Amino acid sequence: MLSLCLPWFRVPVSVREDLHGGYEAVVTEPVTTLVFKTFLVLVLLSAWWIGNRHRRSASFNWTTPMIVCGCLLFLVITIAYPALTIQRCAEVSAHGAWLQEQHGSLDGDVRTAQQYAYQPSQWEVDVQNNVPRVFEAIPTPESSFSALRLANFASVLVWLGFSPAFTQFASLGWFCGVFGSFLLTASFSRTLRTKCVAALTCPDLRWARKQAIGFAFGAPLLCLLCLVPVVIAGRELEKAQTAVLEGRYDDSLRHLDWAEVWMPVLAYHTDILYQRGWLDQKSGANSWPAHLVSAIREEKEGFHARAAQHYTELLDPAVPRPVRDEAFRGALRLAISDFNTGLVDRAAFRFTELLAIDPTSLKANYALQLADFRRFRKACLERDIAQFTAIYRCFQSREKGVVIAAAHGRLAELDFDFQDFGKLGDEMRAAVQP
Repeated sequence: MLSLCLPWFRVPVSVREDLHGGYEAVVTEPVTTLVFKTFLVLVLLSAWWIGNRHRRSASFNWTTPMIVCGCLLFLVITIAYPALTIQRCAEVSAHGAWLQEQHGSLDGDVRTAQQYAYQPSQWEVDVQNNVPRVFEAIPTPESSFSALRLANFASVLVWLGFSPAFTQFASLGWFCGVFGSFLLTASFSRTLRTKCVAALTCPDLRWARKQAIGFAFGAPLLCLLCLVPVVIAGRELEKAQTAVLEGRYDDSLRHLDWAEVWMPVLAYHTDILYQRGWLDQKSGANSWPAHLVSAIREEKEGFHARAAQHYTELLDPAVPRPVRDEAFRGALRLAISDFNTGLVDRAAFRFTELLAIDPTSLKANYALQLADFRRFRKACLERDIAQFTAIYRCFQSREKGVVIAAAHGRLAELDFDFQDFGKLGDEMRAAVQP
């Protein structure tokens, strides 16, 4: 019941000022959370209704519906909720994967900066331009169940929803649902065993064995059911590839549409977007993915000014979200390149524009911190770090402390340069104990 009051999966999507003059993250939850909370309530009410209806029956055992209820909730919440959330809640799932990708890249940035921590030119350290050119929220689906073998166990776990993004942003409510349903089953199973021993008969104990066998077969069966959309989407992608090789571009687009129907999160994959844009260009369609393909080609060929202009045009709110997110990553790569080549002012302006579009972009915020640090803009750096810290509060990873500590250490250096000794001690303590 506590899980009904707590969030299950929260992903930060924006930042706002709080009542104390600081910043707090604005989070969103997938629609599957409401669906599964409703399912949880209905299952509990059904068990209560069955027990209340048969309470006067001498042969009825109240523990039976509660054990069934606990087993059903445990399987559904543990297996089905992560799978459906990651596969079908495309916008939330893809954004969480993108944040996790940025968090991983910042670890390399901080380690590189620490190598020069005791040199006078420490602030000259560049930002690693490791923004992925090919983004995938989950691995590309396989086209047959025979590919679901032990060698692909890591990919199978991600297809079942246990991706780095889910483990990063899973909240207390989901854990309460998992452990609560398990404890519900275990407690009533113990009550059932006590009653059997007291009555010197074990018909219900035999029924409990059947339930255990059903549970042992039910968990793999539910996993296979959750993998069915993955395999079907993989077959559609394979058919789309075959249609391209045979010159049937319209059929290839149709198969891509069906793949995204079975797994909506595929719409945010760079390869799918690029293939769709390439097919639109071959068909003569003037679509947003076709413009994205042109911008990506210009970036690869070194025409960065034209690519930046086209990426900026694709950042318009009227553009579909998958294309806009991919254009955001391309614009971020170009802004980091400007920063590393010494065009700090132009890069800072682009970082500010990108953060206005997506305030949760950790990579853009980190690069803007270095830009403000180089230009000795203390007030701007304080604001950047406050927003940076507010976003990182939503992360579960323990490694976030290293990145936050490096940010506060950077601000402490500016406090020393500005002789702001009142804040210097606070920032130094935050750098040691983030």
